[in-house]
Amino acid sequence: MSNKEKIEALRAEIKDLKEKINNANADKNDTTLAKLAGDATIPSGEKHKMKRTLKGHLAKIYALAWSASPFLIVSASQDGKLLVWDALTTNKTHAIHLRSNWVMSCGYSTNGKFVASGGLDNICSIYSLSTSPDEKREQPMKPIKEFLSHWISFILQIFERRQKYSHRIR
Repeated sequence: MSNKEKIEALRAEIKDLKEKINNANADKNDTTLAKLAGDATIPSGEKHKMKRTLKGHLAKIYALAWSASPFLIVSASQDGKLLVWDALTTNKTHAIHLRSNWVMSCGYSTNGKFVASGGLDNICSIYSLSTSPDEKREQPMKPIKEFLSHWISFILQIFERRQKYSHRIR
């Protein structure tokens, strides 16, 4: 079989695979959101008002998590930072520089002493917040533990399911 024949056979295979993908997508797109919502109305209730604006990230924020304490927040951004905030004062208590800008998720441990982040670099990093923020400014904060690959979603789920897994995170 010549190279031209191989190329033509591969092109035909690609065309066939594209057609199969389009058919599979068409089978799944059987309705629209408007049809599913029907006569649903937006529930009436309390109007939400912005209370505070937290300024500090230089790029898109991809994740945010509240600690067990109702006043602390951790946010993850594509600027490559995790920022820990005091929601009442809007002050940053910790700024953690990450290895990669591709952070997609973050979370707090049950006791509020640790934060975790994970992203497209396939690394889940856990940082300790137990030392004072002043010590962190002298040198970059290093993770106390890193998990590679498939551990990311597992570790972040543990951080999210505080009550169920509280005995595993110390």
